[in-house]
Amino acid sequence: MRGLLRAFRDMPLRQKLILSYCIVIILPLSVLGVYSYGSANEDLKRQLNTSAVTAANQLSSELGYRFERQEYPIKSIVFNPKVINAVTNREIDVYQFAVEMNEDVEPIFWNYLFFMSEMKEIVIYSENRQSPFGNFIQPASLVQEAKWYKETVLETATRWWSDGEKLFATRNIYEPGQSIRQGILYIEFDFDRLINEVIGKVGGDDRIAIESHTGDAIFSTFKQDEGESAGDGDYLSYRRSISDSGWSMFYYASTSHIGERTEDILKATFVMIVICVAVLFVIVLLFSRTLLHGLMKLNERMKRVEEGELDIMVSAASKDEIGQLTNRFGHMLRQINVLIEEAYVNRIARKEAELVALQEQIKPHFLYNSLSLINSQAIGKGAFEVSRTVTLLAKFYRTALNKGREQISVRDELTMVQTYVEIQQIMSGHAFEVVYELDETIFRHAMIRMILQPLVENAIDHGLKEKLEGERLLTLKGYKDGEDLVFEIRDTGVGIEEDELMRLLSEHSPGYGLRNVRDRIRLSFGEPYGVSLSSEVDKGTTVTVRMPLNADASL
Repeated sequence: MRGLLRAFRDMPLRQKLILSYCIVIILPLSVLGVYSYGSANEDLKRQLNTSAVTAANQLSSELGYRFERQEYPIKSIVFNPKVINAVTNREIDVYQFAVEMNEDVEPIFWNYLFFMSEMKEIVIYSENRQSPFGNFIQPASLVQEAKWYKETVLETATRWWSDGEKLFATRNIYEPGQSIRQGILYIEFDFDRLINEVIGKVGGDDRIAIESHTGDAIFSTFKQDEGESAGDGDYLSYRRSISDSGWSMFYYASTSHIGERTEDILKATFVMIVICVAVLFVIVLLFSRTLLHGLMKLNERMKRVEEGELDIMVSAASKDEIGQLTNRFGHMLRQINVLIEEAYVNRIARKEAELVALQEQIKPHFLYNSLSLINSQAIGKGAFEVSRTVTLLAKFYRTALNKGREQISVRDELTMVQTYVEIQQIMSGHAFEVVYELDETIFRHAMIRMILQPLVENAIDHGLKEKLEGERLLTLKGYKDGEDLVFEIRDTGVGIEEDELMRLLSEHSPGYGLRNVRDRIRLSFGEPYGVSLSSEVDKGTTVTVRMPLNADASL
């Protein structure tokens, strides 16, 4: 045995190839006919399973997204102080109550019904009223015996319901800071828009069924008028939870067509075997010649690179493994040259970014002394509002300048942003609201200085201030995503047109614009990190910042 192995090892490469291909051709063809049918059948089952899992995941994800998208207006209603006041206020004068409803509360509901096509009806069932009032408030006594009402009373989150025709969501309304329930929000949705549009994408013989959180059947694509059910055919069943609804979706993938396809595959396999036997012998001879030529040429080029000649062109016209290996070596050589050049370009770009950041700084001692003087004078004259503003401004710049260091803790960066937002609220007469959703575990980490403030400034100046009516809310969210640090700056402003959205990140902008912030992050951490935007006209904009945790972010 060792003698045979030694003789094979010492053979010329061409003889090795011819002998190897003869063995490879004879052995597989002897068992291919028997094996092909079973293999094809199993492959089709795996393909069906893969496609069915993908389809089930996509459908459940899209349904979950549609339910999740409704959670924001539901929460914005039940947590809205004006809505809560309208539900809880028992002693208010009827005329004054009507004015508050017309001016403060009902416009909120009309806006949602107008802009969100999925919504059909909004009703608040109040525990404090004995008769209907306005277009949206009804006494709770009208529905206290309903099943959904009794179960909603026991819940703290949004609960979804359906009887196969109506689709609606309910949620308790509580008095602020207390667990005293004052009413229930009831929103009816368009069943076709929210569910049927998604389910309608299922084609062929596949079927879909949806069950509620109590196990009741809500929807099914089985032809019930023909007596069709999941037990009548061959189906692979997949269960998926629909997020934010408590419901479950069952995806039934039909297996009836697998037998027909495996028979066709078996016939095609037999034809291919006959063709391959004739063609492969010819290919063996041609391949043995071309393979050696490509290897010798590649070896010569690699030797020249080894001697330091990095600017040579290495490529091959053939698409076989040797051709691919040659082209990949040539591609790797080009990348090495590009990386050498980029090392110099990135160093120059890094220095330019440092210069831009340096130009934005103000000499701190002069600034602090000036602000301190203004603060003292304001206190002396009893201008405490001015004193508060100056104190915030001093706190902002003390954190922003950071003693010239580019690294800053997440806590200090967020403090700087909160200070800036408070100054903006004072300047605008508190024309907008702000919400912070921050994971405290990120405070101890470090990040690049002055990343969030320019983005918050854009959200206020170009989003919220441009909005003439409606809710003006700024939300700053910070959290960990695996090994990454993520911030989301979301505003409910005027939004950005699609062409303008593309321009913001493709063109240079002055100072600390979006492009500048993105470039600073990418220069420090690489291409996967930076800034991304999503926006919807008249609904708002979300800017997402992503950078690694505890990385060396020095510029």
